[in-house]
Amino acid sequence: MKVLLVNPPRKIFSGPVTVQAGEAGLPLGLLYIAAVLEQADYEVEILNTHLDCRRPRREQDSLVYGMSWHDIEKEIRDRKPDLVGITNHFSAEIETTLAVARIVKQISPAIPTVIGGPHPTFQYRPLLEENSDVDVAVIGEGELTIVDLVRAYADGGNLGEVKGIAYRQDGEIRVTPRREFIADLDSLPLPAYHLIDMERYFNQKDLRYSAPGLRHGIPMITSRGCPFNCVFCSIHTLTGKKWRAHSAGYIINHIDVVVNKYGVKHIYFDDDNFTLNMKRLDRILNGLRQRQLKFSWSSIGVRADRLTLPLLQKMKDCGCTCLEIGVESGEQEVLDNIIDKHLRLEDVVKAADMCHRVGVRLLANYIIGFPGETKENMQKTVDFALWLRKKYDVVMLIFVAIPMPGSRLLAICEDKGYLTAKLKPRSLSPGLSTWDYGLIKTRDFDIDDVKRIALQAQRAYGRLNLRNYLMHPITTIRKALVNPQDAMRYLKSLVKL
Repeated sequence: MKVLLVNPPRKIFSGPVTVQAGEAGLPLGLLYIAAVLEQADYEVEILNTHLDCRRPRREQDSLVYGMSWHDIEKEIRDRKPDLVGITNHFSAEIETTLAVARIVKQISPAIPTVIGGPHPTFQYRPLLEENSDVDVAVIGEGELTIVDLVRAYADGGNLGEVKGIAYRQDGEIRVTPRREFIADLDSLPLPAYHLIDMERYFNQKDLRYSAPGLRHGIPMITSRGCPFNCVFCSIHTLTGKKWRAHSAGYIINHIDVVVNKYGVKHIYFDDDNFTLNMKRLDRILNGLRQRQLKFSWSSIGVRADRLTLPLLQKMKDCGCTCLEIGVESGEQEVLDNIIDKHLRLEDVVKAADMCHRVGVRLLANYIIGFPGETKENMQKTVDFALWLRKKYDVVMLIFVAIPMPGSRLLAICEDKGYLTAKLKPRSLSPGLSTWDYGLIKTRDFDIDDVKRIALQAQRAYGRLNLRNYLMHPITTIRKALVNPQDAMRYLKSLVKL
Protein backbone atom coordinates (compact mmCIF):
# COMPACT_ATOMS: atom_id res chain seq x y z
CA MET A 1 0.00 0.00 0.00
CA LYS A 2 1.36 3.39 -1.00
CA VAL A 3 0.85 6.32 1.36
CA LEU A 4 1.28 9.94 0.29
CA LEU A 5 1.79 12.46 3.11
CA VAL A 6 1.03 16.08 2.21
CA ASN A 7 2.26 19.26 3.87
CA PRO A 8 -0.41 21.66 2.52
CA PRO A 9 0.13 25.32 1.60
CA ARG A 10 0.13 27.87 4.40
CA LYS A 11 -2.60 30.47 4.57
CA ILE A 12 -1.77 33.77 6.27
CA PHE A 13 -4.63 36.15 7.00
CA SER A 14 -3.96 39.87 7.04
CA GLY A 15 -5.39 43.26 6.27
CA PRO A 16 -3.41 45.18 3.64
CA VAL A 17 -1.41 42.32 2.16
CA THR A 18 2.30 42.79 1.56
CA VAL A 19 3.81 40.14 -0.71
CA GLN A 20 7.18 38.90 0.45
CA ALA A 21 9.39 35.85 0.09
CA GLY A 22 7.95 32.57 1.22
CA GLU A 23 8.87 30.77 4.41
CA ALA A 24 9.44 27.04 4.04
CA GLY A 25 8.93 24.94 7.14
CA LEU A 26 10.37 21.44 7.43
CA PRO A 27 7.38 19.09 7.91
CA LEU A 28 8.78 17.45 11.04
CA GLY A 29 5.54 15.73 12.04
CA LEU A 30 5.17 14.10 8.63
CA LEU A 31 8.80 12.97 8.73
CA TYR A 32 8.09 11.05 11.94
CA ILE A 33 4.88 9.58 10.46
CA ALA A 34 6.79 8.55 7.34
CA ALA A 35 9.53 6.93 9.41
CA VAL A 36 7.16 4.67 11.35
CA LEU A 37 5.31 3.70 8.15
CA GLU A 38 8.58 2.76 6.48
CA GLN A 39 9.51 0.79 9.55
CA ALA A 40 6.24 -1.12 9.10
CA ASP A 41 7.21 -1.87 5.45
CA TYR A 42 4.77 0.52 3.74
CA GLU A 43 5.74 2.62 0.72
CA VAL A 44 5.72 6.30 1.63
CA GLU A 45 6.19 9.57 -0.23
CA ILE A 46 6.04 13.15 1.05
CA LEU A 47 4.66 16.10 -0.91
CA ASN A 48 5.98 19.27 0.74
CA THR A 49 4.08 21.96 -1.15
CA HIS A 50 6.11 24.76 0.50
CA LEU A 51 9.22 24.10 -1.54
CA ASP A 52 7.61 25.17 -4.79
CA CYS A 53 6.68 28.59 -3.45
CA ARG A 54 8.87 31.34 -4.89
CA ARG A 55 6.48 34.06 -3.82
CA PRO A 56 3.09 33.80 -2.11
CA ARG A 57 -0.08 34.34 -4.08
CA ARG A 58 -2.98 36.44 -2.99
CA GLU A 59 -6.35 34.75 -2.53
CA GLN A 60 -9.01 37.21 -1.38
CA ASP A 61 -7.84 38.66 1.96
CA SER A 62 -5.00 36.22 2.58
CA LEU A 63 -1.63 35.07 1.34
CA VAL A 64 -1.14 31.45 0.34
CA TYR A 65 2.39 30.04 0.50
CA GLY A 66 2.91 26.89 -1.54
CA MET A 67 2.27 25.11 -4.81
CA SER A 68 -0.76 26.05 -6.87
CA TRP A 69 -3.85 23.89 -6.44
CA HIS A 70 -3.46 22.76 -10.06
CA ASP A 71 0.11 21.58 -9.42
CA ILE A 72 -0.92 19.82 -6.22
CA GLU A 73 -3.61 17.94 -8.14
CA LYS A 74 -1.09 16.93 -10.80
CA GLU A 75 1.40 15.71 -8.19
CA ILE A 76 -1.21 13.55 -6.47
CA ARG A 77 -2.41 12.10 -9.78
CA ASP A 78 1.15 11.30 -10.86
CA ARG A 79 2.08 9.66 -7.56
CA LYS A 80 -1.00 7.38 -7.54
CA PRO A 81 -1.37 6.92 -3.76
CA ASP A 82 -3.62 4.34 -2.10
CA LEU A 83 -4.10 6.61 0.93
CA VAL A 84 -3.39 10.31 1.53
CA GLY A 85 -2.50 11.76 4.91
CA ILE A 86 -2.63 15.55 5.30
CA THR A 87 -1.17 17.46 8.22
CA ASN A 88 -2.62 20.51 9.92
CA HIS A 89 -0.16 22.61 11.92
CA PHE A 90 -2.55 25.27 13.24
CA SER A 91 -6.30 25.77 13.47
CA ALA A 92 -5.88 28.96 11.42
CA GLU A 93 -4.59 26.86 8.50
CA ILE A 94 -7.27 24.17 8.44
CA GLU A 95 -8.73 25.52 5.18
CA THR A 96 -5.70 24.48 3.11
CA THR A 97 -5.74 21.02 4.71
CA LEU A 98 -9.38 20.61 3.70
CA ALA A 99 -8.65 21.98 0.21
CA VAL A 100 -6.10 19.19 -0.36
CA ALA A 101 -8.66 16.62 0.84
CA ARG A 102 -11.15 17.95 -1.73
CA ILE A 103 -8.56 17.60 -4.49
CA VAL A 104 -7.91 13.99 -3.52
CA LYS A 105 -11.61 13.12 -3.68
CA GLN A 106 -11.94 14.86 -7.06
CA ILE A 107 -9.16 12.61 -8.35
CA SER A 108 -10.74 9.49 -6.88
CA PRO A 109 -13.46 9.19 -4.22
CA ALA A 110 -12.02 5.76 -3.39
CA ILE A 111 -8.74 7.17 -1.98
CA PRO A 112 -9.02 7.44 1.84
CA THR A 113 -8.17 10.89 3.22
CA VAL A 114 -6.72 11.15 6.73
CA ILE A 115 -6.00 14.43 8.53
CA GLY A 116 -4.01 14.91 11.73
CA GLY A 117 -2.70 17.67 13.92
CA PRO A 118 -4.03 20.07 16.57
CA HIS A 119 -7.30 21.15 14.94
CA PRO A 120 -8.47 17.63 13.99
CA THR A 121 -7.65 16.58 17.56
CA PHE A 122 -9.81 19.31 19.10
CA GLN A 123 -12.55 19.58 16.47
CA TYR A 124 -12.82 16.11 14.91
CA ARG A 125 -16.60 15.85 15.11
CA PRO A 126 -17.55 19.14 13.37
CA LEU A 127 -14.74 18.60 10.85
CA LEU A 128 -16.17 15.26 9.79
CA GLU A 129 -19.77 16.46 9.94
CA GLU A 130 -19.07 19.49 7.72
CA ASN A 131 -16.46 18.03 5.33
CA SER A 132 -17.42 14.88 3.47
CA ASP A 133 -14.02 14.84 1.73
CA VAL A 134 -12.34 13.84 5.00
CA ASP A 135 -12.63 10.16 5.93
CA VAL A 136 -10.61 9.97 9.16
CA ALA A 137 -9.37 12.44 11.78
CA VAL A 138 -6.46 11.32 13.96
CA ILE A 139 -6.83 12.37 17.59
CA GLY A 140 -3.59 13.14 19.46
CA GLU A 141 -0.19 11.68 18.62
CA GLY A 142 -0.21 10.02 15.24
CA GLU A 143 2.80 7.71 14.98
CA LEU A 144 1.26 4.54 16.39
CA THR A 145 -2.22 5.36 15.15
CA ILE A 146 -1.21 5.81 11.51
CA VAL A 147 0.42 2.37 11.34
CA ASP A 148 -2.70 0.66 12.71
CA LEU A 149 -4.91 2.76 10.42
CA VAL A 150 -2.96 1.99 7.23
CA ARG A 151 -2.87 -1.67 8.18
CA ALA A 152 -6.66 -1.69 8.61
CA TYR A 153 -7.14 -0.17 5.14
CA ALA A 154 -4.56 -2.47 3.54
CA ASP A 155 -5.93 -5.65 5.09
CA GLY A 156 -9.62 -4.76 4.98
CA GLY A 157 -9.77 -4.51 8.75
CA ASN A 158 -12.23 -2.76 11.04
CA LEU A 159 -11.51 0.94 11.60
CA GLY A 160 -13.38 0.66 14.88
CA GLU A 161 -10.46 -1.34 16.26
CA VAL A 162 -7.98 1.49 15.60
CA LYS A 163 -7.48 3.58 18.73
CA GLY A 164 -7.37 7.37 18.54
CA ILE A 165 -9.46 8.17 15.47
CA ALA A 166 -12.81 9.61 14.46
CA TYR A 167 -14.29 8.37 11.20
CA ARG A 168 -17.48 8.23 9.17
CA GLN A 169 -19.37 4.97 8.74
CA ASP A 170 -22.90 4.51 7.38
CA GLY A 171 -23.49 8.25 7.61
CA GLU A 172 -22.52 8.41 11.30
CA ILE A 173 -19.46 9.84 13.04
CA ARG A 174 -17.77 7.18 15.15
CA VAL A 175 -15.03 7.83 17.69
CA THR A 176 -12.72 5.11 19.00
CA PRO A 177 -11.12 5.11 22.49
CA ARG A 178 -8.29 7.56 22.93
CA ARG A 179 -4.83 6.08 22.34
CA GLU A 180 -2.37 6.20 25.20
CA PHE A 181 0.49 8.68 24.78
CA ILE A 182 3.79 7.16 23.66
CA ALA A 183 5.64 6.43 26.91
CA ASP A 184 9.06 5.67 25.37
CA LEU A 185 9.85 8.31 22.77
CA ASP A 186 13.17 6.60 22.06
CA SER A 187 11.17 3.76 20.49
CA LEU A 188 10.42 6.07 17.55
CA PRO A 189 12.80 6.00 14.58
CA LEU A 190 14.54 9.19 13.52
CA PRO A 191 12.51 11.37 11.14
CA ALA A 192 12.65 10.21 7.49
CA TYR A 193 14.80 13.08 6.22
CA HIS A 194 15.78 11.00 3.19
CA LEU A 195 12.25 11.37 1.78
CA ILE A 196 12.66 15.10 1.13
CA ASP A 197 15.31 16.99 -0.79
CA MET A 198 17.21 18.59 2.09
CA GLU A 199 19.64 20.41 -0.20
CA ARG A 200 16.79 21.96 -2.12
CA TYR A 201 15.17 22.95 1.15
CA PHE A 202 18.38 24.60 2.35
CA ASN A 203 19.41 26.32 -0.85
CA GLN A 204 16.24 27.99 -2.11
CA LYS A 205 17.20 31.64 -2.37
CA ASP A 206 13.62 32.83 -2.12
CA LEU A 207 12.75 30.61 0.81
CA ARG A 208 13.89 30.53 4.39
CA TYR A 209 13.03 28.63 7.53
CA SER A 210 10.66 30.65 9.68
CA ALA A 211 13.32 31.54 12.25
CA PRO A 212 14.81 34.76 10.76
CA GLY A 213 18.15 34.49 9.07
CA LEU A 214 18.72 30.78 9.62
CA ARG A 215 20.14 28.99 6.61
CA HIS A 216 20.61 25.24 6.82
CA GLY A 217 18.39 25.27 9.91
CA ILE A 218 15.82 22.69 10.99
CA PRO A 219 13.37 22.29 13.90
CA MET A 220 13.78 19.42 16.35
CA ILE A 221 11.51 18.26 19.17
CA THR A 222 13.11 16.34 22.06
CA SER A 223 10.17 16.09 24.48
CA ARG A 224 6.38 16.13 24.60
CA GLY A 225 3.76 17.07 27.17
CA CYS A 226 3.59 19.86 29.74
CA PRO A 227 2.99 19.63 33.52
CA PHE A 228 1.94 23.29 33.74
CA ASN A 229 -1.56 24.65 33.28
CA CYS A 230 -1.52 28.03 31.49
CA VAL A 231 -5.08 29.09 30.71
CA PHE A 232 -4.47 29.88 27.03
CA CYS A 233 -2.70 26.63 26.11
CA SER A 234 -4.30 23.58 24.51
CA ILE A 235 -1.25 21.31 24.42
CA HIS A 236 -2.59 18.90 27.06
CA THR A 237 -5.21 17.54 24.69
CA LEU A 238 -2.61 16.97 21.99
CA THR A 239 0.41 15.62 23.90
CA GLY A 240 -0.73 15.26 27.49
CA LYS A 241 0.13 16.76 30.86
CA LYS A 242 2.87 14.25 31.67
CA TRP A 243 6.27 15.35 30.39
CA ARG A 244 7.95 12.66 28.27
CA ALA A 245 11.38 13.02 26.73
CA HIS A 246 13.91 11.42 24.45
CA SER A 247 17.06 10.34 26.27
CA ALA A 248 20.22 12.40 25.97
CA GLY A 249 21.80 9.62 23.90
CA TYR A 250 18.94 9.58 21.38
CA ILE A 251 19.12 13.35 20.98
CA ILE A 252 22.88 13.46 20.56
CA ASN A 253 22.69 10.72 17.92
CA HIS A 254 19.87 12.61 16.17
CA ILE A 255 21.95 15.80 16.12
CA ASP A 256 25.01 13.91 14.88
CA VAL A 257 23.00 12.52 11.94
CA VAL A 258 21.51 15.82 10.79
CA VAL A 259 24.79 17.73 11.18
CA ASN A 260 27.16 15.22 9.59
CA LYS A 261 24.86 13.54 7.07
CA TYR A 262 22.60 16.41 6.00
CA GLY A 263 24.78 19.47 6.64
CA VAL A 264 22.50 21.12 9.19
CA LYS A 265 24.10 24.24 10.68
CA HIS A 266 21.40 25.39 13.09
CA ILE A 267 18.81 23.51 15.16
CA TYR A 268 15.70 25.14 16.55
CA PHE A 269 14.50 23.11 19.54
CA ASP A 270 10.73 23.40 19.37
CA ASP A 271 9.85 21.72 22.67
CA ASP A 272 7.25 23.07 25.05
CA ASN A 273 9.63 22.37 27.94
CA PHE A 274 13.17 21.90 26.65
CA THR A 275 14.84 22.75 29.98
CA LEU A 276 12.40 21.05 32.38
CA ASN A 277 14.78 18.23 33.39
CA MET A 278 18.07 19.94 34.19
CA LYS A 279 20.03 16.68 34.53
CA ARG A 280 18.92 15.57 31.06
CA LEU A 281 19.91 18.95 29.61
CA ASP A 282 23.31 18.71 31.28
CA ARG A 283 23.85 15.24 29.78
CA ILE A 284 22.92 16.59 26.35
CA LEU A 285 25.42 19.43 26.67
CA ASN A 286 28.15 17.08 27.86
CA GLY A 287 27.48 14.78 24.92
CA LEU A 288 27.68 17.67 22.46
CA ARG A 289 31.03 18.68 23.92
CA GLN A 290 32.38 15.16 23.57
CA ARG A 291 31.23 14.79 19.96
CA GLN A 292 32.52 18.29 19.08
CA LEU A 293 29.61 18.80 16.71
CA LYS A 294 29.78 22.12 14.88
CA PHE A 295 26.36 23.75 14.80
CA SER A 296 24.47 26.54 16.52
CA TRP A 297 21.10 26.20 18.22
CA SER A 298 18.22 28.08 19.77
CA SER A 299 15.17 27.06 21.74
CA ILE A 300 11.67 28.00 22.72
CA GLY A 301 10.01 26.22 25.65
CA VAL A 302 12.49 27.65 28.15
CA ARG A 303 11.22 28.73 31.55
CA ALA A 304 12.96 31.72 33.08
CA ASP A 305 13.00 30.06 36.50
CA ARG A 306 14.99 27.08 35.17
CA LEU A 307 18.03 29.08 34.12
CA THR A 308 21.27 29.64 36.04
CA LEU A 309 24.41 31.53 35.10
CA PRO A 310 26.64 28.41 34.91
CA LEU A 311 24.01 26.61 32.81
CA LEU A 312 23.66 29.53 30.39
CA GLN A 313 27.42 29.76 29.99
CA LYS A 314 27.59 26.03 29.25
CA MET A 315 24.72 26.33 26.79
CA LYS A 316 26.49 29.15 24.96
CA ASP A 317 29.75 27.19 24.87
CA CYS A 318 27.79 24.38 23.19
CA GLY A 319 26.40 26.62 20.44
CA CYS A 320 23.32 28.28 21.94
CA THR A 321 22.62 31.65 20.33
CA CYS A 322 19.05 32.46 21.34
CA LEU A 323 16.38 31.46 23.86
CA GLU A 324 12.67 32.26 23.94
CA ILE A 325 10.71 32.45 27.17
CA GLY A 326 7.03 32.90 27.92
CA VAL A 327 6.49 35.84 30.26
CA GLU A 328 2.86 36.48 29.23
CA SER A 329 2.20 39.35 31.68
CA GLY A 330 4.13 42.09 33.47
CA GLU A 331 1.65 42.00 36.35
CA GLN A 332 2.27 39.31 38.97
CA GLU A 333 -1.40 39.19 39.99
CA VAL A 334 -2.41 38.44 36.39
CA LEU A 335 0.20 35.68 36.13
CA ASP A 336 -0.98 34.09 39.38
CA ASN A 337 -4.75 34.47 39.27
CA ILE A 338 -5.69 34.77 35.58
CA ILE A 339 -3.07 33.03 33.45
CA ASP A 340 -2.09 30.44 36.09
CA LYS A 341 1.52 30.66 34.94
CA HIS A 342 3.34 29.86 38.20
CA LEU A 343 6.21 32.18 37.33
CA ARG A 344 7.75 35.01 39.35
CA LEU A 345 8.61 38.20 37.51
CA GLU A 346 11.81 38.54 39.52
CA ASP A 347 12.96 35.28 37.92
CA VAL A 348 12.27 36.78 34.49
CA VAL A 349 14.47 39.78 35.36
CA LYS A 350 17.23 37.48 36.63
CA ALA A 351 17.09 35.42 33.43
CA ALA A 352 17.25 38.57 31.30
CA ASP A 353 20.26 39.81 33.25
CA MET A 354 22.07 36.47 32.96
CA CYS A 355 21.42 36.11 29.23
CA HIS A 356 22.64 39.66 28.68
CA ARG A 357 25.84 38.98 30.64
CA VAL A 358 26.56 35.69 28.88
CA GLY A 359 25.69 36.97 25.40
CA VAL A 360 22.71 34.73 24.59
CA ARG A 361 19.91 36.60 22.83
CA LEU A 362 16.62 36.46 24.73
CA LEU A 363 13.13 36.71 23.24
CA ALA A 364 10.10 37.14 25.48
CA ASN A 365 6.46 36.44 24.61
CA TYR A 366 3.66 38.53 26.08
CA ILE A 367 -0.12 38.16 25.78
CA ILE A 368 -2.71 40.82 26.55
CA GLY A 369 -6.51 40.73 26.54
CA PHE A 370 -7.36 37.96 29.02
CA PRO A 371 -10.75 37.95 30.73
CA GLY A 372 -10.17 39.45 34.19
CA GLU A 373 -7.46 41.83 32.94
CA THR A 374 -7.92 45.58 32.94
CA LYS A 375 -6.46 48.09 30.51
CA GLU A 376 -4.10 49.12 33.30
CA ASN A 377 -2.88 45.51 33.62
CA MET A 378 -2.19 45.38 29.89
CA GLN A 379 -0.28 48.65 29.97
CA LYS A 380 1.88 47.34 32.83
CA THR A 381 2.76 44.34 30.65
CA VAL A 382 3.82 46.68 27.86
CA ASP A 383 5.84 48.84 30.26
CA PHE A 384 7.58 45.76 31.66
CA ALA A 385 8.41 44.47 28.17
CA LEU A 386 9.83 47.85 27.09
CA TRP A 387 11.85 48.12 30.29
CA LEU A 388 13.41 44.68 29.67
CA ARG A 389 14.24 45.81 26.13
CA LYS A 390 15.96 48.98 27.36
CA LYS A 391 17.88 47.40 30.23
CA TYR A 392 18.72 43.91 28.95
CA ASP A 393 18.01 44.06 25.20
CA VAL A 394 15.20 41.48 25.45
CA VAL A 395 13.21 41.13 22.22
CA MET A 396 9.49 41.84 22.76
CA LEU A 397 6.91 39.61 21.05
CA ILE A 398 3.41 40.76 21.98
CA PHE A 399 0.20 38.91 21.09
CA VAL A 400 -3.51 39.20 21.75
CA ALA A 401 -5.16 36.41 23.73
CA ILE A 402 -6.79 33.89 21.39
CA PRO A 403 -9.34 31.39 22.77
CA MET A 404 -7.91 28.39 20.96
CA PRO A 405 -9.90 25.15 20.66
CA GLY A 406 -8.97 22.80 23.47
CA SER A 407 -7.93 25.57 25.90
CA ARG A 408 -9.44 26.56 29.25
CA LEU A 409 -9.55 30.11 27.91
CA LEU A 410 -12.11 29.10 25.29
CA ALA A 411 -14.23 27.34 27.91
CA ILE A 412 -14.17 30.45 30.12
CA CYS A 413 -15.10 32.75 27.24
CA GLU A 414 -17.98 30.51 26.17
CA ASP A 415 -19.25 30.16 29.73
CA LYS A 416 -19.11 33.90 30.48
CA GLY A 417 -20.30 35.10 27.08
CA TYR A 418 -17.05 36.94 26.28
CA LEU A 419 -16.80 35.82 22.63
CA THR A 420 -17.69 38.55 20.14
CA ALA A 421 -17.93 36.18 17.17
CA LYS A 422 -17.86 32.53 16.18
CA LEU A 423 -14.49 30.84 15.98
CA LYS A 424 -13.17 30.89 12.41
CA PRO A 425 -9.73 30.22 10.91
CA ARG A 426 -9.12 33.93 10.38
CA SER A 427 -9.85 34.87 13.99
CA LEU A 428 -7.55 32.08 15.22
CA SER A 429 -4.58 33.39 13.24
CA PRO A 430 -1.92 34.86 15.56
CA GLY A 431 -0.37 38.26 15.05
CA LEU A 432 -1.60 41.52 13.63
CA SER A 433 -4.77 40.06 12.17
CA THR A 434 -6.16 39.30 15.63
CA TRP A 435 -5.89 42.95 16.56
CA ASP A 436 -8.40 43.67 13.82
CA TYR A 437 -10.55 40.60 14.38
CA GLY A 438 -10.55 40.09 18.13
CA LEU A 439 -12.80 37.62 19.84
CA ILE A 440 -12.79 38.63 23.53
CA LYS A 441 -14.77 41.48 25.05
CA THR A 442 -15.43 41.94 28.77
CA ARG A 443 -16.81 44.73 30.92
CA ASP A 444 -13.21 45.92 31.42
CA PHE A 445 -12.14 46.19 27.75
CA ASP A 446 -13.14 45.65 24.14
CA ILE A 447 -11.02 44.72 21.13
CA ASP A 448 -10.36 48.35 20.22
CA ASP A 449 -8.76 48.89 23.62
CA VAL A 450 -6.51 45.85 23.16
CA LYS A 451 -5.62 46.86 19.62
CA ARG A 452 -4.71 50.39 20.69
CA ILE A 453 -2.44 49.17 23.50
CA ALA A 454 -0.76 46.58 21.26
CA LEU A 455 -0.11 49.03 18.42
CA GLN A 456 1.26 51.65 20.80
CA ALA A 457 3.57 49.00 22.23
CA GLN A 458 4.84 48.10 18.76
CA ARG A 459 5.52 51.71 17.90
CA ALA A 460 7.40 52.32 21.14
CA TYR A 461 9.38 49.11 20.59
CA GLY A 462 10.20 50.16 17.02
CA ARG A 463 11.59 53.49 18.25
CA LEU A 464 13.76 51.69 20.79
CA ASN A 465 15.12 49.42 18.07
CA LEU A 466 15.83 52.35 15.78
CA ARG A 467 17.77 54.12 18.51
CA ASN A 468 19.79 50.97 19.17
CA TYR A 469 20.59 50.48 15.49
CA LEU A 470 21.76 54.07 15.14
CA MET A 471 23.97 53.76 18.22
CA HIS A 472 25.69 50.65 16.78
CA PRO A 473 26.02 51.32 13.02
CA ILE A 474 28.72 48.73 12.27
CA THR A 475 26.72 45.90 13.89
CA THR A 476 23.59 47.11 12.10
CA ILE A 477 25.29 47.03 8.70
CA ARG A 478 26.66 43.54 9.32
CA LYS A 479 23.22 42.22 10.28
CA ALA A 480 21.67 43.85 7.21
CA LEU A 481 24.21 42.20 4.92
CA VAL A 482 23.56 38.78 6.47
CA ASN A 483 19.75 39.13 6.42
CA PRO A 484 18.81 41.66 3.70
CA GLN A 485 15.17 40.52 3.59
CA ASP A 486 14.70 41.17 7.30
CA ALA A 487 16.46 44.52 6.95
CA MET A 488 14.10 45.59 4.16
CA ARG A 489 11.06 44.57 6.17
CA TYR A 490 12.33 46.61 9.11
CA LEU A 491 12.93 49.67 6.94
CA LYS A 492 9.36 49.43 5.64
CA SER A 493 8.04 49.16 9.20
CA LEU A 494 9.75 52.44 10.13
CA VAL A 495 7.26 54.27 7.94
CA LYS A 496 4.51 53.21 10.37
CA LEU A 497 6.27 54.49 13.52
